[in-house]
Amino acid sequence: MTTYDTIIIGAGFSGMYQLYRLRELGFTVHGFEAGAEVGGTWYWNRYPGARFDSESYSYGYSWSKELLQEWEWSEHFAAQPETLRYCQHVADRFDLRRDFTFNCRITAAQWMESTSTWQVTAENGATASARRANPSAVDGSPA
Repeated sequence: MTTYDTIIIGAGFSGMYQLYRLRELGFTVHGFEAGAEVGGTWYWNRYPGARFDSESYSYGYSWSKELLQEWEWSEHFAAQPETLRYCQHVADRFDLRRDFTFNCRITAAQWMESTSTWQVTAENGATASARRANPSAVDGSPA
């Protein structure tokens, strides 16, 4: 079983940002995603007419000026295919896929008191654990 500082469930907008940010802070981090690709909701919901309910630019990651400058939304309320392409672009640009396991559905998460870790179990029986974060590490240093 591999132990990380942090485990993320899902490779949608939030999961991708969490992975990027925690990696930048020096944590060992790994994500698990049930789908075959990044995108979360925008990977799964492919029905006709699926699109943002807010202006597209509001979904853009603001933590990278370069990313904001290199991506131009084609519409004010982007449709699902463009939004998924944006997620894939971000994953490529920041090499996020290397720290995600795809096609992996997590079925359980259990706090292990004896080791102060969370243990997650995947549908296929594989397990991973995450160390308990030090609440006093407010400077972003790994616990």
